[in-house]
Amino acid sequence: MSTTENKFLSIKTKQELSSILGLDYHILTYNLYKLTDDKKYVTFKIKKRGKGYRNIIAPDSGIKYIQELLLKVLTKHYPVKNCVHGFVESKSIKTNAQLHVRKKIIVNIDLQNFFPSINFGRVKGVFESYPFNFNDEVSTTIAQICCYKGILPQGAPTSPIISNFICRKLDNELIVLSKKGRFHYTRYADDLTFSTNILPLPKEIGTITDNKLKISSELLNVINSNGFSVNNDKIRFSKKENRQEVTGLIVNDFINVRRNFIRQIRAMLNAWEKYGIYDAAREHFDKYNYKGKKTKHIELSYLNEIVGKISYVGMIRGKDDIIYQNLLKRIKRLNPNVKLSIIKRASEQSDIPILYGEGKTDWKHIKAALDFFKKQKEFLDLDIQFETYEDGLEINNIELLKICEITPKTKFNKSKVICLFDRDYKGINYKVVEFGKHYKYWGNNVYSVLLPIPKHRGFEEVCIEHYYNDKDLTRVDKNGRRIFLSTEFDPKTGNHLSEKLTYPNTNYLKSKYPRIIDNKVFDIETGKNKALKKDDFAKNIIQQESNFSDVSFESFKELLLTLDEIVKK
Repeated sequence: MSTTENKFLSIKTKQELSSILGLDYHILTYNLYKLTDDKKYVTFKIKKRGKGYRNIIAPDSGIKYIQELLLKVLTKHYPVKNCVHGFVESKSIKTNAQLHVRKKIIVNIDLQNFFPSINFGRVKGVFESYPFNFNDEVSTTIAQICCYKGILPQGAPTSPIISNFICRKLDNELIVLSKKGRFHYTRYADDLTFSTNILPLPKEIGTITDNKLKISSELLNVINSNGFSVNNDKIRFSKKENRQEVTGLIVNDFINVRRNFIRQIRAMLNAWEKYGIYDAAREHFDKYNYKGKKTKHIELSYLNEIVGKISYVGMIRGKDDIIYQNLLKRIKRLNPNVKLSIIKRASEQSDIPILYGEGKTDWKHIKAALDFFKKQKEFLDLDIQFETYEDGLEINNIELLKICEITPKTKFNKSKVICLFDRDYKGINYKVVEFGKHYKYWGNNVYSVLLPIPKHRGFEEVCIEHYYNDKDLTRVDKNGRRIFLSTEFDPKTGNHLSEKLTYPNTNYLKSKYPRIIDNKVFDIETGKNKALKKDDFAKNIIQQESNFSDVSFESFKELLLTLDEIVKK
């Protein structure tokens, strides 16, 4: 065991816990004791495939960051059991199903309200026992980090591993029972699976009468005595002559996905090949949109769904499987044109030039600058529409370059397509401009623009936020948050050079130019996050919030002049 792991097991106070996590003590106490539960977490519901909804309790940035640090430490101390396959590195639903292949009978049992049934006291008890043996102060603090309103929240990074620690005794007792009854046992989260080649069913599992399974009192007692209960609606058994499933996988002869799953993928690919992705996606989501997705770019959602399904087939059947290989070949033939088709459709539906940037905030700054200058009677003829990147279309610089290279080869674009590049990838920068200009014409109404370097910045790696002067860039919003520059911090300690603030990612601070920091800047005294997200910074500017209503847009002029030149060509 490493020195760090030994130090973790020997901690006695909250301060030592904070130190071993690499966290300032005030940040820990602020998030635990000054924030209310409702400010630490966001709760929402997602629709299940069947009936009803699943309640998700997701931690907000501050407590989530602490949980992520704790998770790294806890992972090193979890003694992985052979029977446990959920939330364990290198294990999956596939490894969970492997032990139950070609068995004469399989029994599936689900635990009722798995995460909510793990309360604060049970979590605290984990850290009071082996291998931790922490005192009351430390075990209470860790339980406070991990719990929401006295329960283990589904959605927190630490909840899965905590549940595995909680289930150690349950797993041990079921392993003993399985040896006694000569059957196999595995667990994937709240899904318990038992299988055997012994008939009739071992009495330790239960009895089957009139095609109904009654769980044995011995098995029920093990489950109940460990603080869990059985979901009676999800007790299933299957014999060899029937379809046998374990965590959604078929295990009769080998591990496989359902036939209907492959048929769905083929049908989606067939529709794409026959009708084009837009029409195929529209029909698909009209019929099967069980999650109620509302998306501007249904093509992208369609692509992501197919890719996810094919990847799943590859994981289960293997990458050398002929069915997977054939599906992969088909999607590769269709895939490269997805985002191009979205852009093409947009350009065909409008006469107004469309600007595509790399990020979801660039357009907000450019629009705010254009609106400002139009009020000053400048750029009155510059009419342009902005891609707002709703629903995850967001394009990186490599994809933007692909648009520039491929789109001109299609039929004539009705409107101009302008691709705007940040300057943070030198390998692309020289490809997207012509000598002596800030832009390049690719033909067929397609242009690329490289952000001009503003006069007040003496470095090349410019992003859109660098267009503001430092005074405007670091303005404070109504919640006391702001954008920070990496040069404001000591690259060795992460501490702010003039304020009582700290930034934990010291590697990010080693850059030679001032990089933008918009997260995880903590007040040393209160532990509060003082960083303003880039998107929130952009919203404050475009909405002209009180402290952002008079920022200077002077540095945007050269970019707007470039766009104006392109639009008027």
